[in-house]
Amino acid sequence: MNARTLEKTAIFLVKAGLWVIPILPLFLSPSMLFPFITGKNFSFRIIVEIIAALWAGLALARAEYRPRLTPLVRAVTVFVGIVFLADLFGPNPYRSFFSNYERMEGFMMLVHLYLYFIMLSAVFKSRRDWLIFLHVTLGVSVAVSFVALLQKFGIRGVSQQGGFRVDATIGNPTYLAAYLMFHVWLACLLSCEFWKRRARAVLYGAAAIFELLIIYFTATRGAVLSFLGVSFFLLLGIAVFWKKFLPSSPRWRSAAIAVLALLILVPGVFWSLRNSEFTRRNPALYRLTQYSLRERTVQSRFKIWKMSARAALERPILGWGQENYYLVFQKYYDPGLYAQEPWFDRSHNVFLDWLVHAGFPGLFAFMALFVIVFRRILLGIKKKTLPVRQGVLLMSAFAAYLLQNIFVFDNLNTYLLLFAFLAYADWLAAEGRASAPLSEGTAMRTLGRAAAARYAVLTACFLGLALASVYVFSWRPMQQSKALIRALTLNQAGSLDEVSGVFQDALAYRSFGDTEVREQMANAARGIPDNPRFTPEEKKRFTEFAIEEMRKEASRPAKDVKHLIFLASMLNKALAINPAYARESEAVLREAIKISPAKQMLYFELAQLYLLTGNADPAIEALRTAWRLDTSYAEAAVNLLRVAVVTGRPDAADEVEAGLDPALVESVDVLNVMAVAYQEGKRYPAAARVFERLIILLPKEAKYRAGYAALLAELGRPEEAVSSAREAARLDPALRAEVEKFVKSLKPAQ
Repeated sequence: MNARTLEKTAIFLVKAGLWVIPILPLFLSPSMLFPFITGKNFSFRIIVEIIAALWAGLALARAEYRPRLTPLVRAVTVFVGIVFLADLFGPNPYRSFFSNYERMEGFMMLVHLYLYFIMLSAVFKSRRDWLIFLHVTLGVSVAVSFVALLQKFGIRGVSQQGGFRVDATIGNPTYLAAYLMFHVWLACLLSCEFWKRRARAVLYGAAAIFELLIIYFTATRGAVLSFLGVSFFLLLGIAVFWKKFLPSSPRWRSAAIAVLALLILVPGVFWSLRNSEFTRRNPALYRLTQYSLRERTVQSRFKIWKMSARAALERPILGWGQENYYLVFQKYYDPGLYAQEPWFDRSHNVFLDWLVHAGFPGLFAFMALFVIVFRRILLGIKKKTLPVRQGVLLMSAFAAYLLQNIFVFDNLNTYLLLFAFLAYADWLAAEGRASAPLSEGTAMRTLGRAAAARYAVLTACFLGLALASVYVFSWRPMQQSKALIRALTLNQAGSLDEVSGVFQDALAYRSFGDTEVREQMANAARGIPDNPRFTPEEKKRFTEFAIEEMRKEASRPAKDVKHLIFLASMLNKALAINPAYARESEAVLREAIKISPAKQMLYFELAQLYLLTGNADPAIEALRTAWRLDTSYAEAAVNLLRVAVVTGRPDAADEVEAGLDPALVESVDVLNVMAVAYQEGKRYPAAARVFERLIILLPKEAKYRAGYAALLAELGRPEEAVSSAREAARLDPALRAEVEKFVKSLKPAQ
C-alpha cells in the first residue's frame, strides 16, 4: 500500500467511525444489564478508541490533521482537565473514573467524548463531511421516533417498560425528549440550509413536526417548556428583524407572526382547560398542563437542590468528583424525600450537577463553553462568514438544551449531540468555512514516504494500546454483565450452587461491574431464606458467600449507605442460619445511621433486627426516631403504631395518634393499617374510632360497616352493632346471610 492510499484509507476509516456513532441511539443490548445504557456506551468507547488510534498517528505525522486551537477547543480542554482533577482528588476516585452499569459515565465517558469532539474538529474539514454526519443523526432520530410511534400504538417490540409516556430505544421518556429536541433544531437548521430546494426544506420541516409530536407523547414538561420559550423569543426576533432573516421573502413575515400568535394562543387554551374532562382523558396532555411549585416532583427537586448547594459549599474548589453524589445524598438527606425513590445519584439539574462534581471551577468551565460558542456564532454573523438564520438556530438549540437541563441531566444520547453541535458550531463560525461549496475539502499534501512509515509505526503502537484498553475497560465488563444476566436468569430455575458458581464467574472478571454483581447477589440472598426450593445447606453456603462479598463493598473508604443496609438486611435474614449475625448487623446499621442520620429506612431495618431478636423497646425507639424525622411519612407512622400496639406499648401508640399528620387521617390506606393494628392489640375503642372515620370517607363500602358492627359488639353496644350490620347488608346483599347470623349471635346479649 503506497503512502497516498494509506493516508486516504486511514482518514476514511476515521470519518466512517464518526459517521457511525450517531447510529448508536438505535442500539440495544438485551444480553447485558441495563440494555438501554450499556450496549450504546461500550460500543461508543470501542469505536472512539479504534478510530482515535488511526487519527492520532496522522495527527502526529501531519499538522493538517490536528484540531485548530480555537477558543472553544481550548475551553473544552480546560473543562475536561478540571473534571479530571476533581475526579482524581474526590472521595472515591475509582467510582468517579469508572462509574457503573446504570450510568456508564464518569471520566471514562468524558474522555471519550473529548476525543470524539477533537476528532470531529480535526477530521471534518468540508461541508460534505458535516452534511453526511448531520443527515445520519437526523435519519436515526426519525427512526427512533418511528419506534416511539409504534410504542404509542401498543406495538412495544423494543421497549417493554409500558406507561403512557413513550421512550423508544432511548429507554427513558425524558432522555428521548432531550435527544429529539436537538434534532428538531437540526431539522430547522437544514431546512434553512436548503431553503431554495423547497422539496428538501419541506421534508426537513415534516421531520421536525413528527419529532415534536413524539416529544408530546413523552409528556416531558421540561423539554416542552424549553421549546416553547426559545421558539417564542426566536419568532419574536424574526418578526422584528425580518430583513436580516429572509429579506427576499417579505410575504412570509405574516406567516411567522401567525405562528407566533399560535404559540401564545394554543398553550394558553390548553392551560385554561387543564382540569377539564377532555384534558383528563389524555394522560400526556394532562401531565403537560399540570405545573405547580407544590407538586411532589417539583418539591423533591427543590429539596435535592438544597442538598446539592450545601455539598457544594463544603467542597467548593474541586467538588466531590463525578459519580460521588451518593455521598452528598446520604450526608445531607432530607427526610421529606421519603416518597421519592430511595437513592438519588444526581441533582437533576445540570448546573448543580457540575457544581457538585467539579466545584465552582468546573461549573464556570462548563458555562464558558456556551459563552464562547455564542460569542463565536455572533462574531461569525457580524463578519458575515455565518448566515444569520443558521447562527440564530444554533444558538436556539443550545439555549433549549440549557433550559431543559434545569430539571434533568445528560446521558450518552444527549452528550453525543451536545459535543457534536459544539464542534459543528465551531467549524461553521470559522471564517470562510460556512460558504464552502459542497465538494470542497481542505487541500493537503500527500504523506511522504518517511511520514507514511512513521505513521504506520505510530498507528500500530496506538492500535495496540487501543486494543488493550478495549479488553480491560470494555470487553471484560461486557462479559461480566452477561455473566450477571445468566446468574439472575438461573436464579429463577437453577440450583443455588449453580447460581453461586455463575456469580463467582462474574466476579472473576474484576471490573467496575463488581459492585453491581454484589448488589444483585445481595438482592438474591435476601429472598433465599424463605425459598422452599433450596436445601438448608445450599442456603447457608450461598448466604455466607453473598455476605462475604457484600462486606467487601461495605468496607470501602467512601462508604455507600446503600451497601451497608444491603449487608444488614442479609444478616437479618440469615439470623436463623447464624444468630451471631445480630451483633454485626447492629454495628453495620449504627454505622450507617451515623453517616446518614435522617434516612428513615435505616431505622426500619434496625427495628426489624430488634424485633427478630426479641427486643421490643429498642425497636420502638428506632421507629419513633424514624417517625419524628417527618411525621407526614405514613409508613413510619403506621410501623410505629403497629409495633407499639402489638408489643403492648400504649404510650408510643398514643403519641403517634396524637401527633399524626392531618393529611394521614384522610388516607384510607393508613386508616386500614391502623384499624388492623388496633384490632390485633385488642384496643377496640381506638379501632372503632378508625372505622368511624373510614365510614365517613367511604360511606358506600359495606366492609367498613360490617367491621364497625363487630367492634360495637365487642364494646357491648349491640343495638348499634345490629344497625351497622344491617346497613352493611343493604349496601352489599351478598353479606345478608352472614349479617343475619351475626344478629342472631347478639340476641342473648340483648
